[in-house]
Amino acid sequence: MKRLIISLSIIAVIVMVGIIAIYSVGEKNERLYGHIESVLAAYDSGEDVGAELSGLRAFFENEYVRALGAFVDDDRLAEISVSIDRLEPMYLSDCDEFSAECFAIRSLAENIYLNELPVLFRIL
Repeated sequence: MKRLIISLSIIAVIVMVGIIAIYSVGEKNERLYGHIESVLAAYDSGEDVGAELSGLRAFFENEYVRALGAFVDDDRLAEISVSIDRLEPMYLSDCDEFSAECFAIRSLAENIYLNELPVLFRIL
């Protein structure tokens, strides 16, 4: 009987950690989307994009990576980091693909969230 209780407790802890990971990724992604939207809004309206880019970079480095580093593969976070680092040079050179790179960052973040969801085909 004790083994059954211990086994169920371990399974419950694993499920709780999984739920916390999914919630953390979702919450941080929503905040990242907000930063991306503010960068795009500033870019479209001709406002100071540099301040918005520094806010995006600070959020990503100080909150996003620290919170999700325990749950998410480092390669996926590195991809987003590279894309964020490319935004400022793209903006300064007036590159046409600035908006596309912002949408690529959003897509990479969505991919991270979707990979954290427990789906049957990944379990089998």
